[in-house]
Order: sequence, then C-alpha cells, then structure tokens
Amino acid sequence: MGTSASHSGPKSGVSFDPPWLDDIDNPEISKVPVQNPQEIPEVPVVAPPARFRSARQNLGDYIKGGSRESLKKSLGHYSRTGMGGARNVANRMRHSASVASKLYSSFSSLREGKEPTINSIISNCRTENVDVYGMMDAIAGYICGDGGSLDEISPINSVYSALSDLLDNNPDIDITALSDDNIWSLVASFLSYEAFSKIQLDIGQGFEAKDISLADRVTRLNDMREYLESEISAQVSVIRSELESNSRSDLHNVLMTAIERTFEVFEVTV
Repeated sequence: MGTSASHSGPKSGVSFDPPWLDDIDNPEISKVPVQNPQEIPEVPVVAPPARFRSARQNLGDYIKGGSRESLKKSLGHYSRTGMGGARNVANRMRHSASVASKLYSSFSSLREGKEPTINSIISNCRTENVDVYGMMDAIAGYICGDGGSLDEISPINSVYSALSDLLDNNPDIDITALSDDNIWSLVASFLSYEAFSKIQLDIGQGFEAKDISLADRVTRLNDMREYLESEISAQVSVIRSELESNSRSDLHNVLMTAIERTFEVFEVTV
C-alpha cells in the first residue's frame, strides 16, 4: 500500500471536506446502545495556510528514522492544524463510520441467519469455486456499494484488507459466525485502514522520497498502519464497554466518537 507521487495533498483556502462528501449515500446505519450520541460537528469553511507543514515535517523524520515520537507528533499536527481539530477529522471520516456501522450490523445479522445477501455471496463463491480473495472482494463491494469518489473507493479496499487480516490471523474461523470480539476487531481494523488511507493521501508524499529504500518505506507504512489500528482499537474498546449499559442509539455516531477520541490522543503530543 502506498501513495501517489503525483498528488501533493490538499491546499489551504479550501474546505476541510471534499465537495462530494455530502453527496454520498450512506450505507445502512445500525442501532446499538449509547449515551449522549455525538452530533455531526460544524466544520470551518476553509483550511488555514501551510496547514500540513508540521505534520509533513514530522512524518518525514519518522520515515527517515522510524521514531514513533515523530509519528505521534505528525498525527497530532495533522489533526490539530491540518484538519482543524479531532472533531473535524471525525466529520471528514463520517462516510467511513457509516460503512463501519454497516460492517458491524451485516456480520452480526449474518451470525443470526438474517443477512441473506452475504450468505448468498458466500454460497455462490463456494459453489463456483471462487477463491477466498474473490469472496472478500464481493463482500466488500456489497458492504460499501457503488461510487466513484475517493471516499467511496477507499472503503472497499479497507473492508477487503480488514477481512483479509482477520482470515490470515484466524485461518480456521467461520466467517458466517463471527464472535462479538471478531466483529469489533473487524470494525476497528477497517477504521484504521480508512484513517491510514486518508492520512496517506493528505501528507504521505514523503513515502515517495527517492533517498528512502523500498524496504524502509514498506516497514514504515506497515508500522504506521499498525499504530493507527492499536490506537483506534483502544478507543473502540472503550466505546464498546460504554455501550453495555446505555440506551439505544446510532452506531454511526458512536464510531464518530471513537475516531474523534483517537485523534484527541494524538493532539496531546503537540
């Protein structure tokens, strides 16, 4: 997984959100317990000058030396200055949260025998001898739906990657009967891939530096993605524990809160 050298990232003086984001039809939104659900935040109209300068400088230090402290500072600057705060990052990822919500509800329903579409996909793939990668691709396409914008293409890749990691780490797992732990892990993994993808697009151009070896680039990319997953998983775990005793509400907003809290942690480092 990498980034395109031809894309220099977002500029200043533009909206924090891309113009197509509000036009995306959200996937099904599931209901689970939560107290005081987060409302969709207001986003500043335009981004400030040199918005990602400090984030890119610290990311460059991380790429060259591998220091986690530099990575943390980069993510903190990315959130605070580049995106105008953790709440804006969560708002920027609202479509990702919607897909994560559908991912949760779909696999919960599949376990209960109430998700005929995914069950049919799995059955057809087995009948037609489609390999597991083709099956994951078909499931990802169903979960995310069609669309040509970056915010619609990226989730397909992220669902696929999260499923792939789950199956690679648990080769004997029954995908039709995932445990609660497995489903929440899948959701956290998906969100980490989504955050990684967006950060890469915005400030990841340093990974294309010619003086960085391919081996080092791959190592840093994997380390950065795994770090994001560990931090997002920690916040998802907190959210999950809070759900057990609260009233029913929108999982989309719950996951938005988890994303916001994750980037608030990063901001503490700067």
